[in-house]
Amino acid sequence: MQEHSSRPPVTTRRITIAVSIGTVIEWYDFFLYGTAAALIFPTLFFPADDPATATLLSFATFATGFAARPLGGFLFGHLGDRFGRKTVLISTLVLMAVATVGVGLLPTYSQIGVAAPILLVVLRVLQGLGTGGEWGGAALMTKENGSRRPGFFGAFLSSAVFAGLILGSFVYTGLSAVLTDDALLGWGWRVPFLISIVLIGVALWIRRGLTETTEFSQLTEREGREKAPIVEALRRPRNVVAIFLMRVGQNATFNIVSVFVLTYATTTLDLPRSSVLAATVVGAAVACVLAPLYGHLGDRLGFRRVMIAALVVQAVFAFPFFLLVDSRSMALVVIAVTVGIAGGSAASDAIQPAYFTAMFGTKSRMSAVSIGREGGTAIGGGLAPLIAAALLGWAGGAPWGIAGWMVFTSLIGLVGVFMARPPAAGSGSVVHPDDAAEVAR
Repeated sequence: MQEHSSRPPVTTRRITIAVSIGTVIEWYDFFLYGTAAALIFPTLFFPADDPATATLLSFATFATGFAARPLGGFLFGHLGDRFGRKTVLISTLVLMAVATVGVGLLPTYSQIGVAAPILLVVLRVLQGLGTGGEWGGAALMTKENGSRRPGFFGAFLSSAVFAGLILGSFVYTGLSAVLTDDALLGWGWRVPFLISIVLIGVALWIRRGLTETTEFSQLTEREGREKAPIVEALRRPRNVVAIFLMRVGQNATFNIVSVFVLTYATTTLDLPRSSVLAATVVGAAVACVLAPLYGHLGDRLGFRRVMIAALVVQAVFAFPFFLLVDSRSMALVVIAVTVGIAGGSAASDAIQPAYFTAMFGTKSRMSAVSIGREGGTAIGGGLAPLIAAALLGWAGGAPWGIAGWMVFTSLIGLVGVFMARPPAAGSGSVVHPDDAAEVAR
């Protein structure tokens, strides 16, 4: 096990704050698209004569962003291991800015026909490439600077992701409250995408002041940089596959309770759009606050134990989630969405920056983590709304097939937990003693 100097707490806090601000803004852009895909894009970017088909097509464009994330993980993981974490964090912000503002400027289907959804897909792919590289770089900024509390500080990235969801949902909640449907669909939907240019400008200014991580700098001075980090990462693929399975388990449920439920509640149950969006905001706000607590529990109890508990809670709550939503009581809907987002899903997400990055050595760490996590995100999260919509149609409008899918994917995540192994001695990774002991049994 390689020892490295521990940065002062004030430095760790400063780095975490700087990275997290950019993460909030970048994920605001990504989640903004998800909200619009559920509520806006089926009407504006696809033929209006078949609403069900338009919704499926809209979720298909939503999924393309997730499909691009493994490619972004490959590309930016390689760049991060070759040229540094800071370079990646700047590049992903610029790419996200171009894509998000581009969506806000797009003509609609009624204006340019089939070219509109095609361009929408292209811009969504660019968003996916950006987010595919963002998480790995941000996670390693908190991991590789000598913090003795990697779970706690890494969990602020999860808080930042939920804050991005809050902003994306809050903007449309506010617009839905003050604009008529005609105004919202006419021009109002563009505003959240266009103001992203200002937000990302602020994030770029903040991130330019970051320095390279301590571990990466020490490694390059001592041993040089890995020439083919992706090849090195895939030579021992067990932990890459384990991360993939865990991410499938967590992200499938998360995208059903945060994205698909918007369409299900407003179309199948005829609940008010603004009320369902408000429930999502409440759930994300609670998750944002609880994430550092989950990270702290990971530091104290071991990340493996927290991950197992999170996935079990997620599976157990799948059927009660839809029972509460189907009640059509807004109080129960808020409870369902809040527990669905801030319960097991948030706990699993909060420990991932520390847990996943601890499985690999420094040289190829960003490539390995990005490939596994973003691949699992693409399959588990990107396909979740599409699979949920298809299961809902197959079951004649009953949601129990969707709940079964949430249970099944959570069990897949548990398989990943039991597959994972600690890194080899001398890799540079620090493993929680309880995690290593549990795996060794």
